[in-house]
Amino acid sequence: MRYQPSQLSWIAIALVLLVAGLILGNLVLLAGAVFVLVSALLSTAIPPPSGIAVTRSLAKVACWVGDTLTVERRLTARHGTGAIFVHDDLPPEARVVSGSNLRVVWKWPGSKAADISYRVQFSKRGQYALQETEWESRAPFGVDQGVSASSGPPFQVSVVPRIRSITRLNAVRGVARHGRYLGDLSRTGAATDEFRELRPYQPGDPFKRINWKASARGIRADNLPLVNDVEPETKKGVWIFLDMADYMDVGVPLSNPLENTVEASGTLAQYYLAQGSTLGAYAYNSYDGRGELLTPEAGKRQFNRLIQMLAGLKPGPPEEDLLLAVERCKSFLLRLEPAVYVITRLDVHYDRPGEAPGSFDRFKTAITRLASLGTLSGWNNPVRVVHVDPQGSPEAAQGLGLTRWETRLVAKDLRDAGASVIEWEPSREEFTSVLVRHVEAYR
Repeated sequence: MRYQPSQLSWIAIALVLLVAGLILGNLVLLAGAVFVLVSALLSTAIPPPSGIAVTRSLAKVACWVGDTLTVERRLTARHGTGAIFVHDDLPPEARVVSGSNLRVVWKWPGSKAADISYRVQFSKRGQYALQETEWESRAPFGVDQGVSASSGPPFQVSVVPRIRSITRLNAVRGVARHGRYLGDLSRTGAATDEFRELRPYQPGDPFKRINWKASARGIRADNLPLVNDVEPETKKGVWIFLDMADYMDVGVPLSNPLENTVEASGTLAQYYLAQGSTLGAYAYNSYDGRGELLTPEAGKRQFNRLIQMLAGLKPGPPEEDLLLAVERCKSFLLRLEPAVYVITRLDVHYDRPGEAPGSFDRFKTAITRLASLGTLSGWNNPVRVVHVDPQGSPEAAQGLGLTRWETRLVAKDLRDAGASVIEWEPSREEFTSVLVRHVEAYR
């Protein structure tokens, strides 16, 4: 019989206990020696678990930030006796909220089946890979070399930013007929190629839009053909500048200025695109230093493109400020003539003593330049700066009063420059409520 090194170790321990028990006349040591020796010898006849299979499934491979996913795992083993270790390697952004991704299942002789599911929550946007499930079987007392393998298909999970409902904003759509928001919600202009619905023919409809097949299938009482109604192209649009600098990525993962910036931009896009506006966006200070550009378009597909862009955004060093971002997007801004939103933290633009001056001057120059572009083009859409309060961050907790004081000073200077400042505290209210209040102020 050939013994494993671990078995020889247990036998050696048993002999040491036996000798010590005989010399000292200690019955406890003698009983322990007999137990260890018998267990080591019997283990040679007990094979470790084998015939193991682990199946894994996910109900969905895409979710919102903060949602939980249930990872269904089922373990089956047909032969042997011992412990089976099952482990899923998770990315750092994933947090187990129920169950465990590491489970130990004991198998007695005979077949064994066990459900070892768990629930996981992702705290940040992005694409995450769930690798194959790893398992390892071990014989009792670990005296026999176990078997390890991996099974279960790998999954690619897409975590997209959470966008709040704009139901409350729908109640204030009448603002399109009043004052400042008239240009933002204009639906006049040339037609696009995006299909909206089938409707009866009306005088003035071009003949190329008549859907002859649909008209032949459904003969109407008035004998009018059906035409393909398409989305209209807007004359006015919206442009969003998103600050992705690393000073935005502070606080708790699920609710920090960076994630709140993503949420606010998605809410704005959802609202304006639903009104038929053309949307463009630019994320500056991103991780690669080049910025992320979303070329201006209208329609539902543009919202999907924005969500894809937002899902892949990562913070970076503040090397590209708003002034450089405006210069890079200048041609789009002159052609689109949009209402501009800048989402950032105002307190970080305050020139503190001892720091390199000029940060706020460049930021203010960018705001002034955006306003001047509108004046030259003849459009009257003010620049709206959204300040995201850094609740939950260590620096905000230590100097809350100073941070608010710096924010007020910067906001006052921006208002004097002609910008409209929207202050948002995510810890107190959703951005939808802030936007409703801001819209109703100009009704």
